[in-house]
Amino acid sequence: MKVLIKGSSIFVLFIMVMSCATITSALPEKYNLDNELEAVDRIFTIKSPRWQQVDNQSVILRVNWNDYYLLVLRRPIDKRYSNPSLGFSRTISSITRGIDRVFVEPSESTTGFVIDKIYKLKGREHANEIKERLRED
Repeated sequence: MKVLIKGSSIFVLFIMVMSCATITSALPEKYNLDNELEAVDRIFTIKSPRWQQVDNQSVILRVNWNDYYLLVLRRPIDKRYSNPSLGFSRTISSITRGIDRVFVEPSESTTGFVIDKIYKLKGREHANEIKERLRED
């Protein structure tokens, strides 16, 4: 009987831990741009990307000289880090939504920030418009 109780307790604990690990919070509505922008799953890069932080949960990336992308992170970067340095989880030949992560220096996060959405933008002016719009909200 004791073995059954211990086994049940371990099983319940395991289920609780797994359910917490799979719960994802919904992104704020301002990042739901699927009806306006072209969503892509992967970016292929030739030249080192240049980035600029839009707000605490999004970044605009310029790759291959004149291609602009909006990257929306699954969770926000802690607001106490202003103007952080960003890096990516692997060598920059491609960046894949849901797999690759953005790492922030300084930050207490050792796991980085998963890229939840990638949107292709139509150039520098469009990137500036999206940046201003997201900063207003």
